[in-house]
Amino acid sequence: MPDTATSSPVDSARLTQAYRSRQQRLQGCLAEHQIEGLLISAPRDICYLTGFHGDESLALVTDSGAWVISDSRFEDELALWADQATGAGIIMGIRHQLNEALCDHLDREKIKRLGVQAESMTVAAMEELVRSLSPHGFGVTAVAGLISGMQRIKDETEIELISHAIDIQQRALGEALSLLKIGMTEHAFAAELEYAMRRLGASGPGFSTIVASGANSALCHHAADETPIDAGVLLIDWGAAALGYNGDLTRTYAIGTMPSPLDEIYQIVLEAQLAGIAACQPGVFCAEVDQAARQVIEEAGYGDQFIHGLGHGLGRQVHEGPYFNNLEVETALEPGMVMTVEPGIYLPGIGGVRIEDDVLITASGHRVLSDMKKELQVLEPGTV
Repeated sequence: MPDTATSSPVDSARLTQAYRSRQQRLQGCLAEHQIEGLLISAPRDICYLTGFHGDESLALVTDSGAWVISDSRFEDELALWADQATGAGIIMGIRHQLNEALCDHLDREKIKRLGVQAESMTVAAMEELVRSLSPHGFGVTAVAGLISGMQRIKDETEIELISHAIDIQQRALGEALSLLKIGMTEHAFAAELEYAMRRLGASGPGFSTIVASGANSALCHHAADETPIDAGVLLIDWGAAALGYNGDLTRTYAIGTMPSPLDEIYQIVLEAQLAGIAACQPGVFCAEVDQAARQVIEEAGYGDQFIHGLGHGLGRQVHEGPYFNNLEVETALEPGMVMTVEPGIYLPGIGGVRIEDDVLITASGHRVLSDMKKELQVLEPGTV
């Protein structure tokens, strides 16, 4: 169905132009990879290029155009999608036999060198594709990173859609916090937060919501469970998925009084995060941004308790390249990248602090897309 199925801050005409522009950018990359067309199998990438999403469908981009390859289950959705005039055509096939429809089209276009997405096509699917195409003289080449490389730089419509997702999740957290009570389980609070995001327009959470009370906050990927939320530290890492894009934020709160030494650690993490954000400038290497924040934590004596990279790209996936870590020494920031900045310090058995915001790299510096307060806030909820 069209990518405009729910209320969007971007009108259909601008979305249509964005899809066409992305198709043209991809067409410009084909010769470099010595292929005449690219078969796209990842649903999120089909949607990125055309605005259509449907299970078990494919997309094809060649020098002469772009097509969605699907079957009769999606006939109505394809009719709605076609009305958006996204610059792509439709190839109808039979479910589980789309390779035959693909083969017929390649033959009509006289295409002999076809690329496939190495990162999304399974070995079994690749083998089946080769069996279908080889008798007709078509060669198949696995190509990695072509579309994901394009997606590192967001266009204006993508930035607006990411901002839309962030706005939903920020408003949702405010509503959920108004319902927070001492004794409510982490799982119950996560459910309230996810419900609020859906009610405000999200298709769902972008990832498993982290609600970590007390010592659980020392586990950086803690899964919300039946632990009762009590006085002390409460860490919330949550994201909204909306219109195909994601937000990703973390806030750490005190309920009543923040226990020592987490009160001191909070200020260290905040200082580190501000240093990391300040380093987000075009041309700066990702490893340098990571080090700018990490140095603050190391100088405070907690370097061994900062156990993950500083952040990652954000867009159609919650975790995209590039990454803020000490390995990305040759990857420089470019205008249009959207990155998370999320330092943390974790003390096993005591608790942890993480603060995360989403940052757009601009031609002149950066812009923080999230606008929630970052100074330590003390919550005074009632009891269950």
